[in-house]
Amino acid sequence: MPEIKKSKFIKLTNFNKVIGLDELKENLFIKDGNIISQDEQSYLNNFVEWLNIDAKDCIISPGFIDPQVNGLDSCNFWSESLPDFNEIDKLRLKLAYSGVVAFCPTLITAPVNSISKSVDHLNLYIEKNKNNIGAKILGIHIEGIFITKYGVHNPDYVIKDLTVKNLQPFIKPNVCLFTIAPELDKTGEAIRLLQENKILVSIGHSNASYREGEAYIKKYNLHSVTHMFNSLKGIDGFSHRGENLNIELLQSKLENDKNIDPDQDGIMLAVLKNKDVLCMVISDGIHVNKKAINLLKDFKDKNHFALVSDLVSKDFYELAASQGTLGGGQHSLDKCISNLIKWEVSDVEDCLTFASRPIANQLKEAQELGLGHISFKKEANIVLWDTTKSAVKGTIIGENVFLNY
Repeated sequence: MPEIKKSKFIKLTNFNKVIGLDELKENLFIKDGNIISQDEQSYLNNFVEWLNIDAKDCIISPGFIDPQVNGLDSCNFWSESLPDFNEIDKLRLKLAYSGVVAFCPTLITAPVNSISKSVDHLNLYIEKNKNNIGAKILGIHIEGIFITKYGVHNPDYVIKDLTVKNLQPFIKPNVCLFTIAPELDKTGEAIRLLQENKILVSIGHSNASYREGEAYIKKYNLHSVTHMFNSLKGIDGFSHRGENLNIELLQSKLENDKNIDPDQDGIMLAVLKNKDVLCMVISDGIHVNKKAINLLKDFKDKNHFALVSDLVSKDFYELAASQGTLGGGQHSLDKCISNLIKWEVSDVEDCLTFASRPIANQLKEAQELGLGHISFKKEANIVLWDTTKSAVKGTIIGENVFLNY
């Protein structure tokens, strides 16, 4: 049964490895929520009793970061009836058990006033619930309203002009990530406003061509894609979903620029070819075929391939399914990681860090908390990954230990 333990003095034993601290062979110690050195541990041994956590068969990994959580179970961050604070507490707790130490509540396309009210509601929650137990809220992700390819987003609420004036109502405290179709910003001033406010601008829901995408990435200094392949203009004849991918067509364009039609091919190809653009991908086995994910990994280095869940509430997911639409995901990041390992996308350590380090390198809020890395004198935000079960055995966030078994 899952359980929570809390202690100022925590000792992990019997693990296989600590990613980033190769010198640790036997024990890892946490004091007052921070990872401490062997020297400090030796001194404390005479004065304290450690909470021992058996990490047998486990790799100790940086805690997972999920930048796109629309909801989970009965919690929906962008419902008209704003989520009860208790529902947000439950979501944070469930995410912690799945290895997520930090996440971004995500709001999709809706009337401007509705998005504004949701942001204010989340900010009130953040202010009043700073010490509640569970995954941390890094900041708010606004996904949409300035988009050209809709997916499950309601086109009635889309704004076609991405200008400073139209963007201004969304420049609010704790907004840290904004997904847009870059072709809607004709001058670059709106994107620059987001960047000046330290808000990560991510490409998504875009119907731009390859030529447009290539130009905007360079001109506007864009380095991130929210959910790669999904809701991006692609290539006629190639599909990222199902079994009939025609992946050879995509490979031919990646390997030879002469095969690219800059006006007919889409922005998907531009972000895939650009080595400096981080591509977050949903590896739930539904949104993107494993062959496309393997290809994506082949064309991106370890710092530019990342995971995202696109979690939504159960009610919304089932409503979309009843209408024949894929509306978000129901697989948390631990399940997505397990898929990567099963599909042999990379080795286990890489698959674990894909869920933390690449996005931590992009989000200033994650960097300020030291997420994505395990270091001495830094807060413990770590996952115990059981290699025999390919699952999370436990998560440690500061002094709190979330154990699954």
